[in-house]
Amino acid sequence: MSQDKKIQEIADSVADITLELMEDSIHWQLESYPADGDDYDAVHGEVMFHAIEKMYMSTKRKYYEVD
Repeated sequence: MSQDKKIQEIADSVADITLELMEDSIHWQLESYPADGDDYDAVHGEVMFHAIEKMYMSTKRKYYEVD
């Protein structure tokens, strides 16, 4: 197995676990949020999107920082 393929498998595993943890964390954070059904799903999805966006942007900032 090539090194790149192994790295991709590790990244896939980390992504799966992280997504599952985020789903649970968002659900816990929204416990008292006043929404049900489709409205709750929409809010949950919006929180997920913004959380991932913030994590992505924080990694990009570190990548582009100049010493």
